[in-house]
Amino acid sequence: MFTYSNVLENLRAFECALVRFVDATFDNQRSRYSRLHSSDRVFFFNVLSEVYQTGARLTFSPSVSTVWFGDYYFSKYSGYAKYRELFSLHHSRLLWWFESDEDIFHPTPHSSEFFTEITQAEMDNRLAARSTWNDVLASFDVENPGQEDFRLLRISPIV
Repeated sequence: MFTYSNVLENLRAFECALVRFVDATFDNQRSRYSRLHSSDRVFFFNVLSEVYQTGARLTFSPSVSTVWFGDYYFSKYSGYAKYRELFSLHHSRLLWWFESDEDIFHPTPHSSEFFTEITQAEMDNRLAARSTWNDVLASFDVENPGQEDFRLLRISPIV
């Protein structure tokens, strides 16, 4: 087993092992959301051991975007959230499952929870769009509407 501090101390080895594990295990988009099994744990630790023995490292750094603090998984699973600060959704899910046996996609044997991840950038865009829309609405003089106030509105024909 390992802890979060082990991951931090050996970040490059874990990155390499995760990328190799995901490439070998999740051969399509559907399999990324499948239930994890004890054989997955054994395989990951074999891959991690091989990375340690060979000193393998990635020639790139996987991109990680900042997750919005109100995202479903990020706010519900604090253990997952700590990994999500460093890794992608699927890599963080795996590491949290390896550490805790808690699968964020399948919290119980008979239920599954699949939610779209919301990033901070996406939330910033939503807030900016809302602010712009509010500014547009505020610019209308609803007390004394003029001809110009109606040029932005498009009325679709009744079908």
